[in-house]
Amino acid sequence: DLFVHPALADAFPTVVLEAMSANLPVIATRVGGIPEIVEDETTGRLVAPGDAAALATAIADALRNPSWRRAAGAAGRGRVERDFTTASWIDRLEVLYGEVLRESKRGDA
Repeated sequence: DLFVHPALADAFPTVVLEAMSANLPVIATRVGGIPEIVEDETTGRLVAPGDAAALATAIADALRNPSWRRAAGAAGRGRVERDFTTASWIDRLEVLYGEVLRESKRGDA
C-alpha cells in the first residue's frame, strides 16, 4: 500500500525511485537526496530523521487515506517517468554540457 524509507543518511536511494515506479506513495526521512526525489504531500511524505512519532503519524495518515495513496502513487510514477528516466538524465546532461561549453567560449573571447 505504501513504501517507507526511514533512513538516517542516504545520498540517492534508487529504491525510492523503484517504489515510485510501482505506483507506491513514499514515506521517507528528509535526508540526503530524498527531498530531491520525493515531493512532500504530492508523491509522499517527508519527516525529520529520527522522529519516530512523525514517521508513525505519516504512515497512519497514509493508511487511513486510500484516495491520497492512489493519487500520490500515480504522481510518483509520473515524476519518475518525467524526471528520472535514462532519456531525461541524458537530456539534462546535454543541457548542462551546452551551458558549460557556452560559458567556456565566453571566457576565451
